[in-house]
Amino acid sequence: MTPGGAEFRAALAALTPQLRGFARFLARDAARADDLVQDALLRALEHAASWQEGTELRAWIFRILRNAFLDEERRRGTERRGLAAMPAPEAPAPAQTAAADLGDLARGLSDLPAPQREALLLVAALGFEVAEAAAITGVPAGTVKARLSRARASLARRFGPRA
Repeated sequence: MTPGGAEFRAALAALTPQLRGFARFLARDAARADDLVQDALLRALEHAASWQEGTELRAWIFRILRNAFLDEERRRGTERRGLAAMPAPEAPAPAQTAAADLGDLARGLSDLPAPQREALLLVAALGFEVAEAAAITGVPAGTVKARLSRARASLARRFGPRA
């Protein structure tokens, strides 16, 4: 597979649904996630020559997506601080218990620190190996394991044993 070739583009297109899922967890907004995926794909196509044939394309494009997210987060710092000062709107209680449980899980995940949430998502939800998640995030594998362990422990404390 040559960088920038038809096979390369087809492989990127096949990874798009997984990229969207990861971006939605990072951004917590579907429209913003779609923008992140588009930005990551554009960056990948523009810099296709920097991808080394024989390396993991999936990890490479996920790292590009993560870096695009971090770049955007840095630019939006002032906006986030202003929004954080505003009170959150109250949502009505879900009518179904499964929807309530899913809402609790979403709130539990959003309360995790970003590095822990990211590690949990990459390993538990997207099925990356710890080494692949370490390559995507740019931290040692031991750090990913520690973040994953802390995230799981935090969720276990929050939800406790379920009936």
